[in-house]
Amino acid sequence: PYLDSIFAKKIVDPTVRWTALRAGDLDYIADPPKKASVEAMKNPIPGVVALLPQPVGNTWIWFNMSKPPFDNKKVRQAVAYAVDKQELINAAFWGLGEVVNNQPFLNRSRMYIPVKDRELDLAKAKQLLAEAGYPNGFKTEFLEYSGYTSDLDGCQAVGGQLQKIGIEATIKVVDRAPYFESMRKGDYHISLRGDSERLDPDDAYYLYLHSGEIDKNNWSRYNSPELDRLLEKGRTTWNWEDRVPIYQKVVEMVKEDLPILYLAKAVIPVAHRDYVKGHEFGSGTWFGYYGGGMKKVWFDK
Repeated sequence: PYLDSIFAKKIVDPTVRWTALRAGDLDYIADPPKKASVEAMKNPIPGVVALLPQPVGNTWIWFNMSKPPFDNKKVRQAVAYAVDKQELINAAFWGLGEVVNNQPFLNRSRMYIPVKDRELDLAKAKQLLAEAGYPNGFKTEFLEYSGYTSDLDGCQAVGGQLQKIGIEATIKVVDRAPYFESMRKGDYHISLRGDSERLDPDDAYYLYLHSGEIDKNNWSRYNSPELDRLLEKGRTTWNWEDRVPIYQKVVEMVKEDLPILYLAKAVIPVAHRDYVKGHEFGSGTWFGYYGGGMKKVWFDK
C-alpha cells in the first residue's frame, strides 16, 4: 500500500459528509447525496471529484405473508402491477439506478435468468384487489429504520403510486435494532429495504426464501416445500449449466408468489479530493472490497 495509514470517520448524514469533503476536512467519502453527485458531474467543483460506479446492491419490497392483507397473493400481485420501478429510481435515487426483473441480477450478469417482467397496469391491479376482497383498497404501513434516506424516499414514491389503486400507505420509522427484531418476528406489514450485492443465486435466494430461515432472515415468512427443494438442490449442484434450470424455476415462483418484489439497483456514488490518485472500484464498488479501493491510492500533494 502507498498510504501509511487510513483513518475512518463515521458520519451518518450524507450532507454532512459532502460538506466536510468540500471543506477539505475529509479526503474521500462514500455515498454522498445523489443530487449533489449528479450536479457535480454536470458542473465540476474545484478540488472535488465525484464518481458514479455501476449500480449495485438491491432495493426490494418485503411483504409479510403471515397476516392480512399481504397473506393474499392477489394483493401482492396488485402492488407489483401498480409500482413503476423507473419512476421510483427517478424519485428516490435521482435517476441513478437500473430496474431489475424479478431477481437481484441485471441482464448483463451471467447469473441473470430471463423472464418476462410485469408491465405497469393499474386496471389489472385494481381488478386483483377487488378479487382479493379489497375493492376500495385498504390502509397499510411501511416499517423502516432511520438513517437510510433512499429507502424512506423510496417508500414515499411507492406510497404515492399505491394511492392510485386505493392503498393508503403510511411510514413508521424506528431505530435499526428494533427494525430488525420486528422484521424477524413478522411484526410488520410491508417494508422497502435496501440490501448489499448478491454474488451467487444461492446467496440471493436461500437466505431470504427458505422456510428454515423463518424467524431469522426469511422476513416474508414464505413457506413453500417446492421452493425449499429447489433451493436445496441449487446449493448442492456444482455446474452452472445444471443450476440454470433450477434457478429458472425459483425466479418464476418468486415472480408468481411475490414474497419479495425486486425493484432496482442503485448507483452508490463516491467522491474524493482531486489529490487522491489511484482509486479503483472493487467488485462491490466500495473502497473496502477485494480488487479495488485504497490498495493503490496515493496522494498527489
